[in-house]
Amino acid sequence: MTVKRNTVIFGLACVVAASAAGAGAQPASGKTMKAEVKQTVHDAETYAGEKKADYEKRTSAELAELDAKIDHLKKKAEAHDRELGRKRKTVAARFAKVKSASESEWSHFKTGVDDALSDLKKAYTDFAADMK
Repeated sequence: MTVKRNTVIFGLACVVAASAAGAGAQPASGKTMKAEVKQTVHDAETYAGEKKADYEKRTSAELAELDAKIDHLKKKAEAHDRELGRKRKTVAARFAKVKSASESEWSHFKTGVDDALSDLKKAYTDFAADMK
């Protein structure tokens, strides 16, 4: 970046020197040329500094906006995670009843497990779609 800036500054100094010589003016003395080049360098650095400040301001604003969006997504994900966890526990609890039931009783619990499992699958699908 420094090489590019120095090249721009040198180019501007050459333009100043060429325009002074081409305008029919007397050739500038070494002292005058040095002062003009110094002023041109100062002006170029000021301009570059302003551009940097604009860039920093814009980038900071973009980062702040993205931080807010990321926080929002994290909160949504946490809410979905809690919901999925609750629904998973419900399925596990109902399925535990099936596993501990006798051969003649287990079918009474089957519908509850199937309903809870279907609810968990739907919550997962909704979550996955919401995160796209």
